[in-house]
Amino acid sequence: MKILSVSGKRVLAAAAAFLLISSSALAVNYRVGDESDEIATIQSALKQLKFYSGDITGHFGAKTREAVVKFQRRYKLDADGIVGVETLEKLYDKAGISDTAATSSSSSSSSASAASSSGLLRYGSESDAVRTLQQNLAALGYYSGSITGHFGSKTESAVAAFQSANGLSADGIAGSKTLSAISQKASGSSASSASSSGAASSASSSSSSTLLKYGVQSESVRALQQNLKTLGYYSGSVTGNYGKLTKEAVASFQRANGLSADGIAGSKTLSAIGQKLSSSGSSASSTSSTSSSSSSSSSSSVKLDTSVSVSEGSKNDNVKKLQTMLKSLGFYSGSITGSFGSKTKTAVMAFQKSKGLTADGIAGQRTLAAINADYNSGSSSGTSTAKASNVLYSNFYNWRNKYSNGEYCTVYDPATGYSWKLRIMTKDAHMDAEPVTSSDTATMNKAFGGKTTWTPKVVWVTFSDGKTYIGSTHNTPHGTHKVSGNNFSGHLCVHFPLSMDKARSIGSYAVSHQEAINAGWEQVKALQY
Repeated sequence: MKILSVSGKRVLAAAAAFLLISSSALAVNYRVGDESDEIATIQSALKQLKFYSGDITGHFGAKTREAVVKFQRRYKLDADGIVGVETLEKLYDKAGISDTAATSSSSSSSSASAASSSGLLRYGSESDAVRTLQQNLAALGYYSGSITGHFGSKTESAVAAFQSANGLSADGIAGSKTLSAISQKASGSSASSASSSGAASSASSSSSSTLLKYGVQSESVRALQQNLKTLGYYSGSVTGNYGKLTKEAVASFQRANGLSADGIAGSKTLSAIGQKLSSSGSSASSTSSTSSSSSSSSSSSVKLDTSVSVSEGSKNDNVKKLQTMLKSLGFYSGSITGSFGSKTKTAVMAFQKSKGLTADGIAGQRTLAAINADYNSGSSSGTSTAKASNVLYSNFYNWRNKYSNGEYCTVYDPATGYSWKLRIMTKDAHMDAEPVTSSDTATMNKAFGGKTTWTPKVVWVTFSDGKTYIGSTHNTPHGTHKVSGNNFSGHLCVHFPLSMDKARSIGSYAVSHQEAINAGWEQVKALQY
């Protein structure tokens, strides 16, 4: 598939301009192990020249080095696999963009500066304003790259994800409206929290002037984690570090209690947590994470501790909960003993096979997370409103490599209520997949009204770690296939969120899927809030 269009080359040209301007000053040498937005640009240029066939990741790995060495040998450069100034200049020259970079270096620099000073930050911008933007997005949990001040593909994806989650046009460009919204979310509220009883009250009051959010590390975060663990929303370790699990637990609590689910623990959220603890007679310092959760939360908040794996011979409360949940899901028929024996191992293996996971009978983090997801989401039943609370809008390039080819995922169609399983084949600009069985094919075709079509259908796709992402798919078989006996002679494509500019660079069909996804996301937000 052709990756770069004319607009894609313009993006490369802009990025190249900034790289060439700074190359002599910074003496850039990219090598194996490095990771940056600029490396994504290098990979795109190598791909355009047919030296590189891997994913555009921004990570300099073995495949990228091999492509660099091939390029260097072709053009009689020192074939050391390192992208220095000479290799960089030759690469952009051969990619047909060096003239643009060379003739517009000063104008590119001034336009970037102007964009920053006027409040518009976009792909190619490089300034302290971009650095601040990256820091804010990182604090809010949208950006996981390095704080470089360079607005590349990762920053663009993070901006688009923030925009989508906050009802803004998801174009990946940080204009005044987007920057204002990011600033407000990042700064939060410094209002004092309402008084509540017990240790939960002290946790709230101690942070009344400090917003607890992604990246914060303190005793207040430790108390928050323990409180959420007591209420059954948090299954991680109590570390005092506000990471991804803590943010998700806060957002889950907020959704369940009618609060804005931004994953940030401000005074209103901390006060609500304190009230829940008080009404259930729980103490924030309690060492039990489950004893009181049943009286204060629904069965949907019951979760296995995913931080420690369990296997044959294990004997603890987590095994007892594992057996209960597998029994409810129809995989286990033995007694609830809390002792991990051969029957439990057989049940775990059966569950793993149903997800396309390695069926080793050891309940590790991925398996435990998948069991949590199936048990709590009601994967075979439940309303769209209930399921919508777990749906994520996240740039595909940021998470696609978390899941292995050959794994299974479950597709849910909110329009009809039908669900079916797919086996992952490959993941590039979108995901290629196949129905697992003929029954899955039949169910999928029913969801499409009994006809085969290329028309995009909005779906929610749940993967082996329990994460559910909004996407768009069709049901027309085409190309290669690996699964036999599924009554589907080919594979299908599932598209997930990308920036609209990226979709345009791929082609009109990708754009049609992105338009469907964005429209579907508006419906999800209405169900969530």
